[in-house]
Amino acid sequence: MAPARHRSKAAQKECHLCGKQFGASGLASHQRKCERELADMERNRLYEEKVRHKGEERRQVDDIKIEWHPHSGRPPEIHRFADYRREVDSTPAPPPDSEPWRPFQSRLDFEFAELALRAGLTKAETDTLFTLCHRAVAGEPFTLRDHAELTVTWESASFKCTPFEAQTITATYGKAEKKYQVYYRPIWNWALDLLREEHLMKYWHWDAQRCYKYSGSEFKRFLYEPWTADRWWDIQSSLPKDAKPLCFILYADKTKLSSFGTEMGYPVIARIANIDIAVRNNSGVAGGRVVGWLPIVKENPSDSGKAGYADFKQIVWHEAFYAVLKAVAEYSRTGYHFKCADQIIRFLFPIVLILSADYEEQCVMALIRGFRGLCPCPICLAPAKNLVDTSEEYELRTTATMQAIFHKAKELGRTAGEQLLKSYGLRAGVNVFWKICLSDPYLALSFDRLHAYHGGLFGRHIWPQLKLYIEDLGRAAGTTLEKQVGELPRWRDFNHFNEVMKTKFTDGQKFEDLSKVLLYAIYNLFDRRQHAHIHLLLQCLRLYLELDIYVGLEVHTSDTLEAGQQTLAKFSLKLQDWEFPKAHSHKHVFDDIRAKGATRVYNTKVNEKVHGPLKEAYRHTNYKQVAGQILREDHWKLVSSLIREHITCLDAYNQPGEEYDDVGIMHIALGSPQTPITFKDLEDLHGKDLAFKNFRIKLGKFFSTFLPAHGIPIPEGRPIHFDQYDKIKEHRYVKVTYESMVDWQAKTDHLRCSPDFHHHERHDSVIVNTIAGNIFAKLLYVFTCSTGGKVYPLALIQPLDAGAGARRQTDQDLKFHRLRERPRKSSEFISLETVIRGSFIVPDFKTDGDFFPVDVIDGDMFLRLRELYGA
Repeated sequence: MAPARHRSKAAQKECHLCGKQFGASGLASHQRKCERELADMERNRLYEEKVRHKGEERRQVDDIKIEWHPHSGRPPEIHRFADYRREVDSTPAPPPDSEPWRPFQSRLDFEFAELALRAGLTKAETDTLFTLCHRAVAGEPFTLRDHAELTVTWESASFKCTPFEAQTITATYGKAEKKYQVYYRPIWNWALDLLREEHLMKYWHWDAQRCYKYSGSEFKRFLYEPWTADRWWDIQSSLPKDAKPLCFILYADKTKLSSFGTEMGYPVIARIANIDIAVRNNSGVAGGRVVGWLPIVKENPSDSGKAGYADFKQIVWHEAFYAVLKAVAEYSRTGYHFKCADQIIRFLFPIVLILSADYEEQCVMALIRGFRGLCPCPICLAPAKNLVDTSEEYELRTTATMQAIFHKAKELGRTAGEQLLKSYGLRAGVNVFWKICLSDPYLALSFDRLHAYHGGLFGRHIWPQLKLYIEDLGRAAGTTLEKQVGELPRWRDFNHFNEVMKTKFTDGQKFEDLSKVLLYAIYNLFDRRQHAHIHLLLQCLRLYLELDIYVGLEVHTSDTLEAGQQTLAKFSLKLQDWEFPKAHSHKHVFDDIRAKGATRVYNTKVNEKVHGPLKEAYRHTNYKQVAGQILREDHWKLVSSLIREHITCLDAYNQPGEEYDDVGIMHIALGSPQTPITFKDLEDLHGKDLAFKNFRIKLGKFFSTFLPAHGIPIPEGRPIHFDQYDKIKEHRYVKVTYESMVDWQAKTDHLRCSPDFHHHERHDSVIVNTIAGNIFAKLLYVFTCSTGGKVYPLALIQPLDAGAGARRQTDQDLKFHRLRERPRKSSEFISLETVIRGSFIVPDFKTDGDFFPVDVIDGDMFLRLRELYGA
């Protein structure tokens, strides 16, 4: 029988923990939240009592508390925020290998081979380059002779890393036995390779921890990496006291290798969750690595659409995946003692902590029937007819319950068993992850922000629906949208769009960037009253943008998790008529964050970037039996990366240590200097611009006020007056470093103030700290000016703080924060030291002189504006 839903909407029930009344649809999630809060309160109470007894110094706002897992044997710690750094151990590394390029005869040989490999040179091109090098070589030994010797040397170097192996698996369909070849890099041996690397040991983390930040009245928990989240803690609690989890992040997906998609590949990519995210998400030795190449079962027309054949394809997938995980499955039961590069013997238990995949691949990993099944969610048993309502709670899938259903189905016989499996959305097969201890696949499956949001909810649903509405309004509306999108200002590392109506995007990053600015370019095309249904969709878009920001935060606190869940509830109410799995998947996202850390830990975006080098390697093959050739090049690149990192360590070790002044991070840096210009020439150049009127006189008055206000004596004790032939130097680039409100780390905005930046005039905007509070302003002119023997970095700005009147209903509905510019003649000077950070400001196409700060451009800006304006 089909799984029954756990709650009825009609009844009101009381939370046994806090006594509050809740509708049946909200009680379970509230009680889980209550339990977490009570547990945190009790831990804080016990810790505070311990602190009082020890007579430790008084707490300060933003103090950081770290509570280690009991098995670690480490006591709780408190750090002053200024001292707290989530950085790597600075212990000096031991002397590295003095000849890390071996088996290449010299460093020059290796660097030549490295270049040829990364450039993808053909045999003929490589041999030509050899000829040229030997004609020019002098001094440092260069011994390689030709492509053949280069290939032999790469093969000799391959032993440095665990190589790929091949295995044939068999599976039965009907009465026929079919064979498939699987390529795999033994994943356990690959992990041990990394544990042998001395230069990587400082990036490893073994013990679960709970981190808290003091708000002034209580410690509030925050989490970011997997070891700061709940699942790691639970796993370590289930292991022997002296054991450590070695946690894998696994990704798999098919990819088109050829331009027309006739040749496909099916890579499996692994990362080690114990390693810092900055290291495991880069392209170095400890980054994501191909550990498997799965067979693709070709579908005959006669088998297309048959349930049995669909089951067969997934069974092949799980059999093939077992070849990748065989050693992991074994050691997950017994553990494995290993002496790491830091000379510590650790008792390791491999865990599949995270499965990163799009929805279709998650269905394969969970061995369920997918969107057409009765229960299409890989994580819970929500019925297909009720996917959007996130207030409903359904039974979660677990290894134990799904195995029990599978075995019962086998006992019932073919027809009745198939009906039972179908009622739970399961396919008939053994899930490979059932074989790995403490690696429940339904807990490991994780929210995929790229496909669920950027390429899914927005790219395939909200945006196409909005395009239909625009087309219904006629050609003029589409033309206006294209014009307004093209007139939006540019922002660093952000796609700028000129055409959107007819352009078909396939890149999730473009969908993400378009979603952030679309609302500002489209809202004035519709009348709020006349097009109420469209206005409702725009409100959905706004809530989606807020959700995307919350879901994408690099560090989460109890406050951001709470706010994110409230936004999800509001969004779900507006999506009641959309039934599709990607509208349901975010039901589990905040549970995922609490269990496994921030979504960037398991976002598929970082793994899909690995597809690019594989496609490039495909172009270097002879297009026959390509898997082995692609994986050989992939392996050589891994070996090359390892040798390169060893050479880097050697160079760093041999370099004399540099001394640094302890002056902190530079807040402001100027670039793109221009030829110094006199005040007279500057005022003549901008003679028609009221912002520059009396520039020289106004600057003297600014200094006469600014210097005393900052305790700086005025030269000669008299008001400052500049001569018209005194000079200042313009700068057209400003780098602003600030502390992010999301993760408290240093972030940088790169700002332009230029009449011609890549053939476009560009005047970026900033947030300025003034006596009256923070304001937004547009940079009109950035320059340095000397007085009293000191150089000051300054800017002429146009404040955007003129009164905008009563807040409009549309602004309230779409959460626009309206800014209004002052007249040009009201321009002001500021010290660039008062700039907090850059701000992406877009015009209001409905009202000249009004602007909107794009709060969803990044997490810091979103939290900053919430603090400035309220939720």
